[in-house]
Amino acid sequence: MSKSNHFLVKNLFSIKNKICLVTGSEGGMGKQVCALLKKNGAIVIGVDKSKSKKKNYYQVDISNKEKLDFLETEIKKRFSKIDAIVNLAGVSDPLNFENNFRVNLFGIFNLTTNLISLMKKKGGSIINITSLNAELGFTNNPGYNSSKGALKLLTKSMAVDYGKYNIRVNNLGPGYIKTKMTELSYKNKKQKQKRIQRMIIKRYGNPSDLFGAIIYLISDCSNYLTGQDIYIDGGLLSKGI
Repeated sequence: MSKSNHFLVKNLFSIKNKICLVTGSEGGMGKQVCALLKKNGAIVIGVDKSKSKKKNYYQVDISNKEKLDFLETEIKKRFSKIDAIVNLAGVSDPLNFENNFRVNLFGIFNLTTNLISLMKKKGGSIINITSLNAELGFTNNPGYNSSKGALKLLTKSMAVDYGKYNIRVNNLGPGYIKTKMTELSYKNKKQKQKRIQRMIIKRYGNPSDLFGAIIYLISDCSNYLTGQDIYIDGGLLSKGI
């Protein structure tokens, strides 16, 4: 690529032909992220516990270590490398403290370490989806809060360990995005208004509000960014009284 073409936005943010694995690919946000990546020329590998007949899709519960071993074997057979992993899979389980950690922390750790060999030769990008709950205390869901806080620090540890392979690892923390997980608070007028008042941009976000950051973190444009936290929250974390 010539120097002049290197500075074209379409080249800076290109993800064309990058092989991107997305966990939680059948969730509301996961489906939209997969569609985004495919639309922009990426080769998408979907991983979710739900059934699907989509191409390059694997039905795997990432909290099941044996299933992850199977996934590693299958992906190594079909793909010579992975350029990016987007860890969207997650649960919010107020009634089962341990289940939050099984999926949100151990599942992501095990999946990533199982597949990291496919990134070591060429480098790449890992995006872990954290949450405002990694920074702030929320009521009645200590398992989710603490698992997301632990994931935040796991990301930084991975960034240190994998940096020598030119693998970047960053956190992307959504605020109140309109998904199934935030559906109850969005439909409750009192709760919705209470949350919006905490924001600088006075609205719940949409999954599409995360698209720019995801493309940036996968593309070569973010080659010098690792171990960082990017929050897309309408300014909630930054607003004072």
